[in-house]
Formats: sequence, structure tokens, C-alpha cells
Amino acid sequence: MKIDIDKLIKLNALASKHFHKKHTIILPPGEKINFNNALGIEYDKGNWKLEDGLQEYVEILLKQKNLSDEMRVLMIFEKICKDYVYDDNLISYIKKVDDDVFCLPDWYGRDVNQDWERNRKTHNRRICFELSRYLAVAIMQLFEEKENFNVCILWNKDLTHYLVGLASDEYSVTLDTDDFFYIKDLTRIKTGLTAKGITILEDTNEKFANVLTQFNDGRSEYAIEDVETKRMNMANMNNTDKEDEHVLFLKEVMHILEEYNLDSQGIFEYMKEIIDIKLGSETRRKIWKRIDGEDSHRESTRYIRCLIVNINGKEYLVDRDQRIIREFQREEEKDKRGPFIPYSALSRGDYDYYNGK
Repeated sequence: MKIDIDKLIKLNALASKHFHKKHTIILPPGEKINFNNALGIEYDKGNWKLEDGLQEYVEILLKQKNLSDEMRVLMIFEKICKDYVYDDNLISYIKKVDDDVFCLPDWYGRDVNQDWERNRKTHNRRICFELSRYLAVAIMQLFEEKENFNVCILWNKDLTHYLVGLASDEYSVTLDTDDFFYIKDLTRIKTGLTAKGITILEDTNEKFANVLTQFNDGRSEYAIEDVETKRMNMANMNNTDKEDEHVLFLKEVMHILEEYNLDSQGIFEYMKEIIDIKLGSETRRKIWKRIDGEDSHRESTRYIRCLIVNINGKEYLVDRDQRIIREFQREEEKDKRGPFIPYSALSRGDYDYYNGK
């Protein structure tokens, strides 16, 4: 597979038009390609390489001759979504600059050193920069012998976000494992929901669209539908304390989510969407929870988001770290030694370094 700059420029134009945001084309470091910097093309600052499990999976897919190219792409996408979880500590570093414009320290996943890469191997939490590199490299290896496929990463600088672009002679698509504004496919795929992070920009003969439909067949589109179905198939939890029906409902949802072994961000996204649909977004607010690191400099300390939901005048904590729902007292977020911090009170910035663990 060779890189056709003209095709990538066309892909980028389609993506920028669809998402209403200009993107920068990101190419793998070390490539020797002549291009005009004015076109919005850069080499990536991080290495493009696969971890062992993904490398083995690519090799397995290459041996399965009965699979279409498009299904191989979707199976790689699915594999990444199932094997990795979102590193939600990242969110504590994101700063809003203007409407729909955000900033993030470059050392958090985009321009990293060997210490960062080594620390990341101790867990499976990743962010868009890392996940997009995995996906791009895997697709490039799948199409190594085919010249009509082109792969790049598209960088939305305003949202500090990477996603993968794929262009062929027949279609142009983008693949995003972790759309920030909705339930990420990192979560959706784990819970049996449809893939929503794949955008078809151009597909004259519906070749990719047909395979995507096949991939999504039998999956629910909305989290609330999936949960309601599972609640009908399970006996109601014992309600010995005669809890409010909405509190009991949320506890049942949390119980259902346990079977998926979701990460804290996945639980947050799932519960947030269900609360918004069932109770209304006005009933909930966000709060930070500190997860103390074990190193002496606290460089592995993380912060995650939890939800506080108001039900009939009482506040309840949706603690996605402990995976529980309990009554919450306002005094808890006033305790400076405690783990809970008001959402507007946390400020990190470049100086509060995180080592990737």
C-alpha cells in the first residue's frame, strides 16, 4: 500500500465538510513523502506500532480469505473497542478555550517519551491518539499488498482529537473509537450496541455501507433499549428498604452493566444517557473523584468523573469507580481530605504531570 496524497486530501475535505471542522492529515513518522505544508499535512509525533495482541489478530485476519476487506476493517475496529478502555483521567486536563475549541498538554498521549510508553503497558487505558495509531497501523497492514487503499489519521485540533481516515477507489470513511460527545464505541461495542463511530463520507455502490449494516445486525442502537430488555429478563432486586423506584432502576442498570466489565468512563457515559432519557438532564450534575497514585510524587494520581442525581429532593452518587449508587451528602465535597471535588474546582494544567500509569 502506498500513500496517495491527493486521495487523502479529498478524504480530508469530505471529513471537514461533514464534521464542520477543518482537520489536519497526520502521516506516520519516518515516511518520506513530498507534500506542501500549506495543505495541512504533518508527520505524527508518536510511534505507529501495534501491541502484541493486536499484531497477532491482524495476522489471523489476513489468513481468513473468506472475509471481505471491509469486514476485516470492522473486525479490527471491534477488537480495539473490546480490548481497550478510555483513559478518562485525560478529561481533567482538557481546558476550554472558546466555543468548541479545547486544549490539552501534548505530552498526554500525542508527543510522548519511552517512560510514557512503558507505563501504558501496565494497563489497557488509552486515548484517541493511541487508539487511532493502533487502528491506522492495523488497517495499513491489512492492505499492505493493495495499492487502492489509503490510510491516515485526521486531527481535529479544535477538539484535540484523532480519528482514522480510510479512502479507496470505491468509498471514503472515518473510524472513531471514542467520540467525546456520545457513548463511545469503546463502550457501545462492549455492551452489544451498534457501532456509531464509523462515518461513511462517500460510498457510491454502498459497498462499505452494506458490510456495516451486516456488522450491526442484531445489535441495539440505544442504551436504554438494551437495559430495558435485560431488566425484563431478570428478577427485580430485593427492595427491602422500599427505595424510590428511580433509585432502584439505576441500581438495576448498574447491576446489568457489571456483566460487561466496563471501565469507569463507559459506566459514566451509559448512566448519563439513561439518566437523561429517564429522569432528564436537569436532575444530574458532575463531580470529580480522585484516585490516588502509589508513587511518591503522585504522578500516577488520576481524576475521574462521577454523577450526582437528584431524585425526589435527595442526592445520589453514581460512583463509577466503586460501581455503586448511594445517597450523597454535600459535606462530602467540602472535605478537602476526601476524594470528591466540585466539578468547577479542579484545575490541573501542564504543571500537574501525569506519567501514564
